[in-house]
Amino acid sequence: MSLNLLDMLKDQVSGPLANQAASFLGEDESAVTKALGGIFPSVLGSVIGGASDKSSASGIMDMIGGLDMGMLGNIGDLFGGGASSVNGLLNSGGGILNTLLGDKMGGMVDMISKMSGLGSGSAGSLMKMAAPFLMGIIGKQVAGKGVGGLMDLLMGQKEHVAKAMPSGMGSLLGLGFADMGDMAGKAMGAVTGAAGVVTGAAGDVAGAAKDVVGSAGKMASGAVGGAANLAGSAGKAASGAVGSAANAAGEAASTGLGWIKWALPFLAIGALAFWLFTRGGADKITGAVGDAVEATTDAAGSAAGAVGDVASAAGEMTKDAAGAVADAAGAVWGKVDATAKAALDKVTFAAGSAGSQMNEYITGGFKGDSNFTFRNLNFATGSAELGSASEVDNLAAILKAYPAVNVTVNGYTDNTGDATKNQALSEARAASVMGRLVAQGIDVSRIKAVGNGDANPVASNDTAEGRAQNRRIEISINK
Repeated sequence: MSLNLLDMLKDQVSGPLANQAASFLGEDESAVTKALGGIFPSVLGSVIGGASDKSSASGIMDMIGGLDMGMLGNIGDLFGGGASSVNGLLNSGGGILNTLLGDKMGGMVDMISKMSGLGSGSAGSLMKMAAPFLMGIIGKQVAGKGVGGLMDLLMGQKEHVAKAMPSGMGSLLGLGFADMGDMAGKAMGAVTGAAGVVTGAAGDVAGAAKDVVGSAGKMASGAVGGAANLAGSAGKAASGAVGSAANAAGEAASTGLGWIKWALPFLAIGALAFWLFTRGGADKITGAVGDAVEATTDAAGSAAGAVGDVASAAGEMTKDAAGAVADAAGAVWGKVDATAKAALDKVTFAAGSAGSQMNEYITGGFKGDSNFTFRNLNFATGSAELGSASEVDNLAAILKAYPAVNVTVNGYTDNTGDATKNQALSEARAASVMGRLVAQGIDVSRIKAVGNGDANPVASNDTAEGRAQNRRIEISINK
């Protein structure tokens, strides 16, 4: 089993750092502890992503080599050294995070702030405090092992990071391996649910079949019992009649009543008639038994037919359920949160803004173009740092009101400069908008951020005006 760096950080760093940092920042210690639980796996995930080859791993080794290990040796002494000592820690951490995260740092700060309840300023400062301790732990484990040892160590941390990283952070940071745990959990939940439905349906069919067969058995048993009772009654009657005739003959003989000889023929005829009647009763018995057998056969056939009917009904129920699910999916598309909708109704959208377009699209029954361009969204030149974000906040208000709507944020640049840098910048800007939406309370699972570089221009890149139009953020509703 691979070494778990996150467990080491929890045992050696998290407690003392949470205590000292909470006091320094003026925050609740439990909130700081919760934030560190998200910061360490997120930053470690970025380290893993940043050491994908020997060249980049060598850069991580240089970063570790530049740390002041003495400063990290005693957390209490470090914070006890006053503001200058802590500022040194913050500067060191800031350099590490800028190298690892670049323009994604703002989105990460927003997510950590949201999950922990810390203010964004405290969340950012805590990230800077935590980063050097993480790198210090890594440094101790790879001392003397070189770049290869670092890469081996980090590759063994992927599973641990995937389990501990906050939901959606992997997508924000572009770490494909980090959200696998959530995906597997959802898939297992879906499989378990489906298995439960199938098991329940099978149990219903089996129970119905059991009831039908049981009824058939009772019918057959009753018919046979009735036949047996009828046969017994006929036998008793025949036996009684013959016995009576024999007794009468014997009595006549013993008393010497001569007249009886004249009565014997009539007695014989009566006995014969009774015998024939008894045979007729036997035929009735045989017929009753035949009827019982026929009834049993019919009941068995009915049971088989009923089982088939139940199975057919189960199939129809499954089909109907699938149709109902599809119908429900269509209905939930326009699901409304009444409280959030009331707040949305008070929002004033700028004409032509992405929020205005999107709100009209939804209230219009989701008809027409589902792609909308931000008109008043500004970034610092060459940066993913948001300037005015009111349009993003308006979009968040819409998403709160319509909780079934999911979106994709697409970032674009013009074609000037290096294409690789433009691609990275478009990704970072899309992630920054996504981070702002998450910070406003939108579940990260409802948002996807995509960078498209200078692809799909909407105007000519030959003019300044055209290039300005191509540098854009678009939002689209996922269907």
